[in-house]
Amino acid sequence: MPRDPARVSRILSRAMGAPAHIPHTDRRAALLAEAGACGAASVLVFGFGSALGAGTRSHGALRYLSGWDGHESLSLLVLSPTGSRLLVGSPFMMPLAARLPADLTVIDARPPDWHRAVQDMALPGPVATVGFDEMPSALHARLAPLADGPSLDAQAAGLRLRKDAAEIAAHRAAARLCDDLFARLGPELARRASAADIQVELEAHARRGGADYCRTWLTIRPQADYCRYWPAETASFPEPGDQVLLGIALTLEGHWGHGIRMGAIGPLAPDHARLHGLVEDMMAAALRALRPGQPLAGVEAAMEQTLRASGIMDAHPGLRRFRNGHGLGHSYEEPILTDAFPQHFDTSGTAAAAAPEVTIAPGMLLEIHPNLFIPGVGGAALGEMMLVTENGFDSLLTFPRSPVAWA
Repeated sequence: MPRDPARVSRILSRAMGAPAHIPHTDRRAALLAEAGACGAASVLVFGFGSALGAGTRSHGALRYLSGWDGHESLSLLVLSPTGSRLLVGSPFMMPLAARLPADLTVIDARPPDWHRAVQDMALPGPVATVGFDEMPSALHARLAPLADGPSLDAQAAGLRLRKDAAEIAAHRAAARLCDDLFARLGPELARRASAADIQVELEAHARRGGADYCRTWLTIRPQADYCRYWPAETASFPEPGDQVLLGIALTLEGHWGHGIRMGAIGPLAPDHARLHGLVEDMMAAALRALRPGQPLAGVEAAMEQTLRASGIMDAHPGLRRFRNGHGLGHSYEEPILTDAFPQHFDTSGTAAAAAPEVTIAPGMLLEIHPNLFIPGVGGAALGEMMLVTENGFDSLLTFPRSPVAWA
């Protein structure tokens, strides 16, 4: 559906109220109120489980509204004036679903049968949707004819723009776990195990620390070239002089924690120190622009201006990089906020949708991570979790941003 700027503006305006701890029942009621404002009476909310990690946004909306994580399974939340029902897609998840609060009726139903279950509910219409853009096509073909109302993806995202006190506490805890993993990287490098083995140990430590999910990327190369995630690309062993870049993305009770740090085995090479200095300058520019009442687009613009002014893009036309930042919340790339940061790594030529005009406000949570990789030279990246406050921002990570010289 094409973006309606006036509609998005209204959603953003409503989201500017002061955040407070909101129970899931109140969140669902708020979404039903949004549906009513659009002429709908019921809502179908589709979501993947957390096993896809950063690969899904629909899980974030489902988790925000219900607290439920289907992990490797699909789920459908049905909201209507007569109550809230959760269709659980896997029988193996039913014992866990039985622990959900009684205000959410749990129904054991396989996805191919969901359309019949929804028909039996005789929902008052029109029936709106959330998350249907991620729904598998065979499932969509059965459910879409029952959903004759509008998409409420933008409204659901608007409800999540500003974090309440409980959400902020959870994100702080997730940040502390990221800090712990950064601190453990040095001892892991000292073992001189492969990068793949180090990732296994770090991710296992995160799970032991309470993380629902943890995915790292660990690039250990003479010249860092890109974010290396998978065993087939992380088989190398640390050697003196190697660059080391570690990215962490994890969830704690469904709330994302994320950060990036860098250094080297031994002293940082002069070229790599210059690259680190540039991403540090980009970070500083972003933080100067990150102020309540200012446009969120100004954060991206400040980083881009710093990068262009350095002349490095002209000197190295092969330079590659990913997003300078994104929103964080129950989704790794929280909707609306993430739209302000184009994905620079994408070279497909696909035109990006116009980002909504977002004004920075207290309670917003952002991941700011300027980065760059130059073939044959090296790479640099830094990532910070930034919570917007009444007077500016609060960095939730405490591990130093300065490059580390690991022995």
